[in-house]
Order: sequence, then C-alpha cells, then structure tokens
Amino acid sequence: MKTRHFAIPLVFLLLLATGCSPNDAIEPIPELVRPTPTPITVLNPEPECDHFWKDPDCFDPYICFDCDETKGEPLEHYWSEANFQEPATCVNCGETEGEPLEPSFIARGLRINTTAGRSHRYKTITNPDPVVETVGLATLMYIDFFESDRDHPERSGYEYIVARFMITFDDEEASATGFRYMTGQFDYFGYDPNESAVAHDELRESSIPDFRIANRRLNFYGREYEYFVKYSQIKSDQIAGTWYVVFEYTFLVPMGYDGIIVYVSNAANWTDAGNRVLSDNFDSDTLFFRLRTQTN
Repeated sequence: MKTRHFAIPLVFLLLLATGCSPNDAIEPIPELVRPTPTPITVLNPEPECDHFWKDPDCFDPYICFDCDETKGEPLEHYWSEANFQEPATCVNCGETEGEPLEPSFIARGLRINTTAGRSHRYKTITNPDPVVETVGLATLMYIDFFESDRDHPERSGYEYIVARFMITFDDEEASATGFRYMTGQFDYFGYDPNESAVAHDELRESSIPDFRIANRRLNFYGREYEYFVKYSQIKSDQIAGTWYVVFEYTFLVPMGYDGIIVYVSNAANWTDAGNRVLSDNFDSDTLFFRLRTQTN
C-alpha cells in the first residue's frame, strides 16, 4: 500500500502560526518621537560687591548701600544732660528721653499772672505813710525785640528786649499824697529765692553805655550766659488828679531767650535800707511779667 504525501502551502502555515485570518488588519508600527532637548542654563556668578558702607547709628550697624549687607553693631546712645529747654538728648541720633528741667519759678510755686496790653490791679502804699495802702493799675504797654540800632550796639548771638510799663493811681490816697512802687527783674528758669535783690545802680558796670551786668548768669540750652540790664523812669506826673508813672527795661540776652521776668510789687515789701533776699519782695499781689511770652 502506497503512502500519499500532501504539501501544505506555506501561506496556510503562516496563518496557522499567527492565528489570524487573512481579513485581519495589521497595525502599523508607530513612529519614534524624539524628545525635545532641554536647554542647559549656564549660571554665571555675580561679581563680588565692593561694599559702600553707610555709617552706623543708634538703630542700624554698617549697611552696604549696594547689597544691604551689614556688619558690626549699632551705636550706643550717648546722652547729654537735660537742661531747661531740652530733655536728655542722644548726641549720636537726636533721640530724647524724659522732660526738660522744671523752671525754678514753677518749682517754687509761683505763676505768671499778667498779659501784655491788659491793666492789672496793683496794690502798694502811699508815699509818706507805709501803712496807708492805695490801689492802682499796672500795664505792660509794649515789648520790642531787635539785634541792634543806632543806640544799641550789636553783640553776636544776643538780642535786645525793650519793655515799657505804666502804673496809674486815681484814688484819694494817692491823689493827695502820691505813691511808692517797687519793681525788679530776675530769671524764670534759675530763680533763687535766697538771692539778694539789688537795685539797678548796684549791678556791675558793663562796657555797653547805660547797661549793667545782671547779678547772675542765665542758663540757656545748658550753657551759661551773662546778660545786661538798663532801667529808666520815663515819666512820673499827676494829671487831673491821676498819677502816672512810666518806666522802661531794656535787656540784652541770648537770642531767643524767654526767661526774663519783670515784677511789680508792693513797696511795703521793701522795708530795709540794704539788700534783701528776692522772695521777701513778693506777696500774693505781686505782678509777674514774663517778657518774651507776653502777647499784645
């Protein structure tokens, strides 16, 4: 018996091998997508700062104006002493601490009780009898400030203050016999009640004509200054039964100084021939005029 052999077509074998039918679609091979290259950033180092330093103060150390780098420490406060015009102040930065010193006038319980241009009740004594009282009016008529003129030589850092006062009496006691008055000057800030009160003519002579050197110095922004005084009685007369007396003070003081006080007090408070302490000149009726702060 012959054995028959059959040839299987190659296509069929391939189909059998793949398990696909001739009608199945063959998926295309996807194309390769190349990645987008990422650029490489080249970091260039910043140039080193040469540093231009701002000087330190009480709040910041050295600071570079260009890069804000700092070095060192802030300065420490260096305090000046308080004075009558300013509290303790740091000389490095100007910061202040506390309050200015209390004026001696206030510390002693005294108060300014006048205003320029207004008439104020003034009690004193008649001329012949120190027991008989009379009451009139005292007025600060005007104030002027200037550095120099034909009759007042210039002094560096100083100014003149001219203040003119008028006192009037029209009551029977003064009209019949006249009156006595007492006036003087002292420093608002450095008032010393134990200081001797002296007449103008007893002050030290100065190189400025008609001016005398005051009996104490002024303390202005922590510095000591001499000051100069001129006193003049301009007029004393009785007209139609009313007595008038006009007197004037001229002061040469540091520029801007506001502590000069002129007082008008009862002449009965001056009973001794010689000098007395300043506080003995005052009573509750004494008028105090603080010149630079007065307003018309």
